[in-house]
Amino acid sequence: MSASLVRKGLELLGQETRGKSDMTVKRKVACGRTGTDRTGLRTTGKRGVKKQRQRIHAQKKKVKSTVKGKAVKSALEEYRKRQGTDHTEDNLRYMLGVSSQTESSITRQILNYNRGRKARDLPEEEKAKKEEKSVFSEKDFRTFEKEYFGNPQ
Repeated sequence: MSASLVRKGLELLGQETRGKSDMTVKRKVACGRTGTDRTGLRTTGKRGVKKQRQRIHAQKKKVKSTVKGKAVKSALEEYRKRQGTDHTEDNLRYMLGVSSQTESSITRQILNYNRGRKARDLPEEEKAKKEEKSVFSEKDFRTFEKEYFGNPQ
């Protein structure tokens, strides 16, 4: 959290907390950067302090058994985690467990409604062919046959 956000928050709380925060800010300024190093240890002119700081830094680095902040895992665990699982049995149990079956008339109605959405889904209507009645009767055909081919024997 930045110092400006802390100050704004303390201003909202009231005068009492702001008075306390001013004192803590003054203390921090009095210490300054000269009194402490990055690890938070006070620097002195004594020998061995530099080595002590290096030792503390080395311990922090040794404790890390991670790669860029990630825990090291075995390759077998990673393989199992990435392996796809088969959900077929679960899906079958779920589908067979459904107790309410819809009536066939309702399912047909739904299917017809969904199929008839587009022009390409519409079935072609076959026109019923009417039997054409001939202008000539059977008697007329026989007379024509006699006249044209002659007497059939």
